[in-house]
Amino acid sequence: MHRWLIRDWGAKLGAVLLAGALWFHAATEHSYRRDLDVPLIVEDPVVPAGEPSIVLSSPVPSLVRVAVFGEGKDLLRVSGDDFLLRVQAPSGEPGRRLNLRLEPAQVESNSELGLTVEGVIAPPELTVILDHNGERRLPIRPRIGLRPAEFHAQVGPTILDPDSVDVSGPLSHLREVDLIYTDSLFRDGVRDEVDLNVALQVPEGHLLKLSRNRVHVRIDVQELAEYDLLNVPVAVVGGPRGTVAEPSRVTVHVRGGADLIGSLDAEKDIGLTVRYESAKGDDGGRIEVPLGRLYEIRRIIPARVTVVTR
Repeated sequence: MHRWLIRDWGAKLGAVLLAGALWFHAATEHSYRRDLDVPLIVEDPVVPAGEPSIVLSSPVPSLVRVAVFGEGKDLLRVSGDDFLLRVQAPSGEPGRRLNLRLEPAQVESNSELGLTVEGVIAPPELTVILDHNGERRLPIRPRIGLRPAEFHAQVGPTILDPDSVDVSGPLSHLREVDLIYTDSLFRDGVRDEVDLNVALQVPEGHLLKLSRNRVHVRIDVQELAEYDLLNVPVAVVGGPRGTVAEPSRVTVHVRGGADLIGSLDAEKDIGLTVRYESAKGDDGGRIEVPLGRLYEIRRIIPARVTVVTR
């Protein structure tokens, strides 16, 4: 390598950097055009007071591309978020298609730089459809997959607060929706209560607004436990006055969330019954348990009882 190439390399590098800075300064003093993607807002039509409101029922792009003109140094400092194209749809009959021309004059600037919007590149025009605005109260359904840890269980249903939400938007869209779902939530190995807020989803492809964006979800998860409840009464259903079960009290082995079954009252909470007609024979009738329990009855001792009249 020739020694002159590396001799005084610091001075040479400084000269190159200075030349680059001078070129950059000169270049940015000229005016140029730059294309930016800026947010687009299409406002609903204004209708006279007392008349049903009209809203858009067709989707519009969230961004449009515009051409901005100005000095190079200013164009380097600006972004699409410094602008907003806002246009209001004209009023018309529901179902009617309207063409909206997008113009540079509709672009709002939040920048203090001396820039000019020269034109709207894409799309230069929008086609929108109008519809009457409506509102419905719709139930909320959770999209939640919960897998309790070993020796744990969910106790009771998933609780939503609130369990419904007000939904507004084009009537044609409202008619197509019967439920509002939460965001998907999946948890594995859960040992404790789940208590959190979950976002609500606007049905895809529908221009609807929700009165709230989140819902409170609570799921009770408890450690499993099981033990015997002694002296649980058995009531006779459909028998004459004075008819009782024989034996009238049994042992019930229950399994479920530890907090839940630990609070069970054998006298009031279990609700065992036997039907008089099925229990009149020598073999007796099978004891029945109520539906909708939040715990499991593993076995009843004895499982069958007879009836006697006193």
